[in-house]
Amino acid sequence: TLTLFTEIIITLLIFYIFYSSYKYNKFHYKLVVFALSYEVIFNISYMAYRAFIHTAKEDEIHSAFHIFLAIFHGTLSLIMFVALVIFLVIAWRNYKKNINYFKNHKKLTIAFLIFWVLAVLSGIWFYFVAYSF
Repeated sequence: TLTLFTEIIITLLIFYIFYSSYKYNKFHYKLVVFALSYEVIFNISYMAYRAFIHTAKEDEIHSAFHIFLAIFHGTLSLIMFVALVIFLVIAWRNYKKNINYFKNHKKLTIAFLIFWVLAVLSGIWFYFVAYSF
């Protein structure tokens, strides 16, 4: 539950970073470092830990949908995190040259944010599927 809540907070932080960078041409690299560090130290390490220690209880049977959703969310989240790191490093380099990277690459930025939201929403969905039954 805590990881779900913090993932939503980190997502809002990512959106703030993108928005302020796009709108005001100000790249908050300290917030970027914080968000990426938090993702690695807490969220990604927690998901990896859960993946390695998870064992189904005797009376617990996971449906094919539950397994698919877990695979989909885990894979998309990892891809999006790697993409976020690459995207933000490239953006940071451009903003250092006073180039508004997100404005210059508007379609790529929008596509990235859509996939980011999809990864977060799949995590929320997975949480409710896993803990509501």
